[in-house]
Amino acid sequence: MPERRETAEEPKILFCPFCRDGFEDVTECPEHELALLPIDRLPRLAGKSPEEVVFFADPRLGRGGLLLGAVLVLAGFLAPFVRARGISASALEVAIDGAHNLWLTPGAALAVLWILWARRSKSAMRAARLAVLGLAFAGALPLIYTSRRIGLVAEAHAAELEWLWGFAAMGSGLGLVALASAGLGVSAVRSSDYAAPV
Repeated sequence: MPERRETAEEPKILFCPFCRDGFEDVTECPEHELALLPIDRLPRLAGKSPEEVVFFADPRLGRGGLLLGAVLVLAGFLAPFVRARGISASALEVAIDGAHNLWLTPGAALAVLWILWARRSKSAMRAARLAVLGLAFAGALPLIYTSRRIGLVAEAHAAELEWLWGFAAMGSGLGLVALASAGLGVSAVRSSDYAAPV
């Protein structure tokens, strides 16, 4: 078994800020004649955003807001939606009991999730921006219509109406989807965040 050489200090490896090659026992890059730096002092390279997303729930390329918004809509659909005369109901119960147009709201959220599932490349996501914005508005219209109808019926029967957090979650989720649709397929990396090589 070969003997291990024990040294008081391990050899220090320095890197060229241009080619990023590592060198031992020298202080200048032999090829570029630049001063070598420790790895933690190298300037960051201009970041390359991915051209395609592999994982469905990857929040990069503007997908994070859409994912969060769609999940908020679906959670709000199952959560307590409205309370009148001491009885609370979820949007699911309201949709089953007669407000059938309210099914379009979670349907729009599921369609947004399907778009995110099917479209993984930058160009495909950018092409779906308008469709996602349209789905956000298409999901909001039945929510507004149904809430207005519930309000009119409660007013006609002199019932006190209280909107619960499911209503707020659905509205917030649809608003988030509408706002985030503009950034779908766009990288959040800016060239000003990175230093150019010296």
